[in-house]
Amino acid sequence: MPVPAPDGWEPLSEDVRRTLELLLAGESDAERRFRAQIPHAVMHASDCACPCVYLRVDTDAVPAVPTEKRTAVVAGASLCDADGGYDGTVTLFASDGALADLQFCDWEDKGPGGRRLWEWLGHVHSE
Repeated sequence: MPVPAPDGWEPLSEDVRRTLELLLAGESDAERRFRAQIPHAVMHASDCACPCVYLRVDTDAVPAVPTEKRTAVVAGASLCDADGGYDGTVTLFASDGALADLQFCDWEDKGPGGRRLWEWLGHVHSE
């Protein structure tokens, strides 16, 4: 069960949770360990126009994942418009081994339209 969110932070929305699960759906040890952080994460919307969110993980409840760099890209995907065309990228970052930032870079600046965030994902790749 997640720890209560600190001021300014809120539990993960269903959209963000599902997006994280799809980005981390692989079977590598790192993906499994980052996936285990999802129930212990909270979010805070960023100030950008895209639906980016900052993430914070309770690392007392679930361990950090060793990474080669302090800030690391751990997964990403292409974004597809409603017609299946390339619309940008989404990148998931970790800091000190904990999920930290889910960044959407939408080339057309139209967002996912009426679709949920996870429905916007195209080809997913892990780092």
